[in-house]
Amino acid sequence: MRGHIDHVALTRHVPALDGLRALAVIAVIAFHLGWISGGFLGVDLFFVLSGFLITSLLLSDARGEGGIDLRAFWARRFRRLLPAVALTIGGVLAWLAVWGTAAEQANARDDARWAIPYLANWHLIAQARDYWATAVEPSVFTHLWSLAVEEQFYVLWPLAVWVLVRRGGPTRRLVWVTGALTAASWVALVVLHDPSNPSRVYLGTDTRAFALLLGALAALLPLARRPADRRSEAVAMLAMLGLCVLWVVGGDLRDWLLRGGLLVHSGLAVALIALVAADRTRLGLPLGTRPLVWIGQRSYGLYLWHWPVLVLIRPRTPNVPAAVRDVIIIAISVALAELSYQWIEHPIRRREGWATGQRAARATAGLMLIAAVVALIAPSGRGHVASFDLASIAPVPAVPPAPPASSSASTSASTSASTSAATAAAAGAAPPETLPAATTTTLARRTVRSVLWIGDSVAADLAPAVMAAVGAAGATVVDGSIDGARFTEEGTVRPKPLYTRMLAEHPSDLVVVQMTLWDSEAPTEAMRAGITWFRDLVLWSGADLVFVTPPPVRPDLIRAGLADQLAIVRELADAEPTRIHVIDSSALWGPTMERDMDGDSVPDRKPDGVHVCPQGAARYAAWLVDQLAGTVDGLTPVFPSAWLGGTWAASIRYDTPVGACVALAG
Repeated sequence: MRGHIDHVALTRHVPALDGLRALAVIAVIAFHLGWISGGFLGVDLFFVLSGFLITSLLLSDARGEGGIDLRAFWARRFRRLLPAVALTIGGVLAWLAVWGTAAEQANARDDARWAIPYLANWHLIAQARDYWATAVEPSVFTHLWSLAVEEQFYVLWPLAVWVLVRRGGPTRRLVWVTGALTAASWVALVVLHDPSNPSRVYLGTDTRAFALLLGALAALLPLARRPADRRSEAVAMLAMLGLCVLWVVGGDLRDWLLRGGLLVHSGLAVALIALVAADRTRLGLPLGTRPLVWIGQRSYGLYLWHWPVLVLIRPRTPNVPAAVRDVIIIAISVALAELSYQWIEHPIRRREGWATGQRAARATAGLMLIAAVVALIAPSGRGHVASFDLASIAPVPAVPPAPPASSSASTSASTSASTSAATAAAAGAAPPETLPAATTTTLARRTVRSVLWIGDSVAADLAPAVMAAVGAAGATVVDGSIDGARFTEEGTVRPKPLYTRMLAEHPSDLVVVQMTLWDSEAPTEAMRAGITWFRDLVLWSGADLVFVTPPPVRPDLIRAGLADQLAIVRELADAEPTRIHVIDSSALWGPTMERDMDGDSVPDRKPDGVHVCPQGAARYAAWLVDQLAGTVDGLTPVFPSAWLGGTWAASIRYDTPVGACVALAG
């Protein structure tokens, strides 16, 4: 440890490291295309590689006669990274200005303002943006959060190295500091992890820095270069195998990863990178093959372009088979990455052509200035949530009760089956011929003074209007909706501790559950166990329970298990007809739920085909109060104009993502 800097890692170019870059970007693209569940971990491999390579470059500078020149180092990094990202931001904004929807333009401009100064990750955190909801709430620049983390590291880490290691001095202090910072970052990940907001620790620089710092440690403590032996080969093979397994199944382990398991993935990446860089494994040969090196050299451009291409193509090709659409997305992304590499990245790296002398600096500054001006002067769309005519909102008459189960088969299927039949058919599954009929037993009506509202992100969008409408009808409401919430255990939100605490802290007369589609992804028995457990918890607390069926969503999000989910809640209602009720929302939304339900150019739902805008929430709230008033006492529906004029429509939910609820073109 007392020795001077031993710079083994980067005395030469290592093609196998380009191969690792290729694998990382392939994993990320495969994740975004929905091919593998853990491909997002490719970003962590990028982090470890970046920490290793940047620290190696700094150590190389420190060994030189002039020591570390911070200005020169930062200038090289900015020239290398900024032009390509500026071209991506400017190009996407220009395309959207011509062909984008109002919501796409507004959202992209708002995100671009933060992507340019490399603060995209903190912008997403401040907005409480759910990274894991990108499948339904995509933004063209969401993926730039990882570049923000790296760039923040590039600004701060050279300062630490410059302070602790000067002119080739001993690295002992730097090793200890790096180790301490690595441990602190990992502890922050574990301590700050909140299952109801996993994006905070996933996106935060403080909670992700340990991957970069582990790469730095690998550069500070390099392995000696000597021929591969059995031990090094075994470690390299196990590390590669471990990475591949985590990339394939990591989606099922997300909660474990965010509770600290990311350290395991980063440790495997460190072991593989160190062995490859030191020529201690024959894995360097396949990793250094020409196709992987070619992809690795263009990995930066591929990462920059693939996500906006995917986000913009998917909604515009709804009738194109998924496999064909994926091929188109990949082909366009590769073409744009190649153009970026040949025209921007390669000339700057080699100081060739237009990038010689001061031209590179001027071109970099010009590209950034153009992108910044476009992003800063264009209106963001925030505050442009479309207003609607109060008179257009009216309660929907309650659905008449279904005929008794003993009636003929031709009438036994009540309107409650419409949602499950339509959604199961859209999913390509055959729905059951009938669902358990709603009971016609005379119910003892409960007097309700307090309501607990439960559900996921759809319920959270509905909550402001529901609270206003139910409050005006005479009851207090507590909003217990949480993004990603469910009753099964597969997600990051753990239902048992969450709802046990919620029911204890907010005793209520009535618990209303806006059912979530998340549960329909689970096996039937897991659904039954989770929903039954919640039923027992609510009834034990003394409250009555109401389930509201999910609104229709876009077809690719529907699961065949939805029919089973609806059947389960109806069975529970039939078993406890005086305490449990099921309300079918298809009476309100219809079989598909159009984005603009009445053609007034005011959206009722967001463009993601899942979440709702203020007008849709208002329709729902007026309808729900009318339905509840037919089931319990204590609620007196008032004409919607009495509560529609409140401040609830100003909720940030209705402008997340930015521009999601702007007025539609007439």
